Amino acid sequence: MDDKPNIILINCDDLGYGDLGCYGSTKNHTPYLDKLAAEGKRFTDFYMASPVCSPSRGAMMTGCYPPRIGFGEFDGEIVLFPGDPIGLSNDETTIASQLKDAGYSTKIIGKWHCGDQPEFLPTNHGFDEYFGIPYSNDMGRQVDRPTRPPLPLLRNETVIQEQPDQRGITERYTDEALQFINRNKDNPFFLYLAHMYVHVPLFVPKQFLENSKNGAYGGAVECIDWCTGVLMDQLKQLGIDDNTLIIFTSDNGSRARDEGGSNQPCRGTKATTWEGGQRVPCIMRWPKRIQAGTTSDAITSSIDFFPTLSNLLGIKISSERKIDGVDIQGLMFDEGSEDPRDS
Repeated sequence: MDDKPNIILINCDDLGYGDLGCYGSTKNHTPYLDKLAAEGKRFTDFYMASPVCSPSRGAMMTGCYPPRIGFGEFDGEIVLFPGDPIGLSNDETTIASQLKDAGYSTKIIGKWHCGDQPEFLPTNHGFDEYFGIPYSNDMGRQVDRPTRPPLPLLRNETVIQEQPDQRGITERYTDEALQFINRNKDNPFFLYLAHMYVHVPLFVPKQFLENSKNGAYGGAVECIDWCTGVLMDQLKQLGIDDNTLIIFTSDNGSRARDEGGSNQPCRGTKATTWEGGQRVPCIMRWPKRIQAGTTSDAITSSIDFFPTLSNLLGIKISSERKIDGVDIQGLMFDEGSEDPRDS
């Protein structure tokens, strides 16, 4: 297509199905995300391919079930850990690789968690730039774990800071996103913003903590909401809002223990294969193509992003790899479209 849309994929960490106002929350204040849903489409039956982060994220990037890409388990663990000699193989093709081949500028900001050794980092998987912490925010040095290596903040493949103040990370991620959008306002870009929130431990800026009715958890959700609002405003100011596809989701369900998270009305939590572990919010907004204020109850999944975006842009998918996701353009753009999984 001649007028390629900008694409922003926002992926939260452990955000539950019932954590947003537009998905029924009465505890968390999410006006910008509610607005995103009102101006776009809300998917009510959207699933991640795994209830934990590494396999979930690897599957979303490649369009494949985790075992197909070697992410079924990691030397007996359910996720990758710092220093592991394994990660996403360079034989795999990611969404970023596909879009880069189509002329997109590509950047990931935030949590990668598909391998932290140099050969597995995002810059070897189709991303021009990387700024973020390569794995979960609890995997660095902590008061009760003082012998752990310090949490690294990376720019591309270089550690630029150890043990960064996590209360300021989301603001830094937001600023980094704004700079990238500004630099690429005249050419198509793909921004993958992978939030630290709401993974524990929760480090929340004072202003969000003080305004929250749901403790630190609610403050973290509201910080995500604020960031989304800032990006939406910037797109409008630059005049590129109409042709930007924003996808908002979460890597798996909430832990939903004592922190204040909710997977309601779903049963189960993160790390379980009940609905609460894998059924998560998904909002898509693209004013030029997606009808505002709509919903879809079709079964959809993060593994659908790869084939959908590839086909949308006319990018060939290699016949050498089996893709498990399906093209959901019909569900995105056409009301009453048949669910491709039913055909």
